[in-house]
Amino acid sequence: MDINVKNGNFAVEPLTSGDLHAVRLLQPEGWGDILSTIQFYCTSNFCFPLKATVDGMVAGIGTAIIYGDTAWLGHIIVHKEHRNAGIGTKITQALIDLVNKTPCRTIMLIATSLGEPIYKKVGFEVQTQYVFLEDGALPEPDEFGKNITGFDNNYEALLQLDRSISGEDRKKLFNEHVKNSSLYTDNKKLKGFYISTLGEGLIVAGSTEAGFALMRIKSTINNKFCIPINNEAGVDYLTSHGYKEVRRASRMILGQKLTWNGSKLYSRIGGNLG
Repeated sequence: MDINVKNGNFAVEPLTSGDLHAVRLLQPEGWGDILSTIQFYCTSNFCFPLKATVDGMVAGIGTAIIYGDTAWLGHIIVHKEHRNAGIGTKITQALIDLVNKTPCRTIMLIATSLGEPIYKKVGFEVQTQYVFLEDGALPEPDEFGKNITGFDNNYEALLQLDRSISGEDRKKLFNEHVKNSSLYTDNKKLKGFYISTLGEGLIVAGSTEAGFALMRIKSTINNKFCIPINNEAGVDYLTSHGYKEVRRASRMILGQKLTWNGSKLYSRIGGNLG
């Protein structure tokens, strides 16, 4: 796939593991360490990281994560010395052009307040907002905790539940993490799951009982939550236990609309994957 764009001293080209030394210089303040995630992009066959260079130096990066029918754009970062020069827009457009060369027709991303105007310029629309909540305390697992077990090898049921809620086929992403999942079942039917090693700890649940029980498990490992404002039950549950909103971010979409039920997402993966 040809994804090279060159114009004088500016170029957009594939990012490789050999560029990781330069990635350290792009680390944004307030973000978790980006290096391991960028390395994951460089070694995964469904991820397509790009770099923007100015006079041969890396000025910005971005990645397209492509599943079967959907794609995400993540870690679009411009070095602070090169901001307000249109580089973020050029990286974003190059990623869109890359995705458009595949059968995928839906592209999503999570935007910071800094990035949102850039994405609107290239056609993205705000779908909803995610709210970040911190500094609360959930109770110990209650009687619903008995419904939670470890992964039982019924991978297809997990994928079906996820697709019915996310609208995506995320098997490529789940493959290396699914054995670290906790499952909530009721009458032998899967109602929700929590994958502790996937980003911030993904929780997808078809019922509030499942969602709340899995949130309690997650809070013992990572006590920060980010969920869509569409999940009013989840937001109310957290705020009733002392959690405070610290910020918001926009979930944006370009292309064909997706059947997505944000009210069933009780913990996101991260800013790169929703």
